[in-house]
Amino acid sequence: MEIPESARQGIYKCLGAKSKEYLSQVDKRLEKYVDLWKLYDLAFMPTDTVNFLFSCRSALYKECVLKMCIPGPEVAAEVGCLRAYDGKGYCNLWAYDLSDDVLLLERIIPGEQMWSVKDYRERARLMATTIKGLPIPYDGSGQYPTYLSWMEEIHRKLTDMGGLEDVLFFLNEAMKIYAELKHRHHQECLLHGDLHQENLLLNSSGGYTIIDPKGVVDDPIMETSRFLINEMPCEKDKIIEMAEIMSPIISVSVEDILKSMYVDTALSHSWRMEEHFHTREAFDEAKQAVIDTCKFVHGLMKE
Repeated sequence: MEIPESARQGIYKCLGAKSKEYLSQVDKRLEKYVDLWKLYDLAFMPTDTVNFLFSCRSALYKECVLKMCIPGPEVAAEVGCLRAYDGKGYCNLWAYDLSDDVLLLERIIPGEQMWSVKDYRERARLMATTIKGLPIPYDGSGQYPTYLSWMEEIHRKLTDMGGLEDVLFFLNEAMKIYAELKHRHHQECLLHGDLHQENLLLNSSGGYTIIDPKGVVDDPIMETSRFLINEMPCEKDKIIEMAEIMSPIISVSVEDILKSMYVDTALSHSWRMEEHFHTREAFDEAKQAVIDTCKFVHGLMKE
């Protein structure tokens, strides 16, 4: 099957010297799982991720998405998370093969992203309603990161890069705020870890189904943060109003919603710095984004 050059570039960026071997195996793997899972009508789905997605139908599972993932521990975490939720609020995982990092997922129809809801107030209400009571307790099975382990890992990497004291200031502040939050919110639940508008798809019942979990163990306080981060850049009043809408639905104070947003802002923007480490201009832009965005969110907490 023909893979668009833009998608190939994502693989080159992620896998480097291993890209050629990986791409050479795509057709062979497709043939394997077309036969194994009785797939037909495959069509490549353009996405912003480095994973390859194909819409398809299956004689066994009907409407599906075949997902060919970049190798890494994140694949097992996604599989574990989807298996644990077993279709409750999340898309179904029909089949998988971790030896090839391939997943066969339920295709959500009509599948419009929550961005299609134009009113940001309604997006806030729908998001909070979707996750209300959803996070399930972590039962100890599987290996997942926590927000603390994520922050500690990126902190080590940025420290090793050297000369990033201005960025580390915000990451250190985030770790302090996270510790404060954990004094009040200390449940251990299996969370999505990247729950934003693109990962909330309109389903046939008129509600929203969650896709593409990272899989992270932490308190549900952290589950709204990425959604709010994705609404930026915007005016402060918009984020505060969205937090005020979410607060009574999920029973979390506006203050703590904004604090969790700060923690995830420092974390996610630091990841972008690491991603662009070898490209000077992009790295400098990512560095400035950490500083500017953290200052913006810190200002929200003082409103």
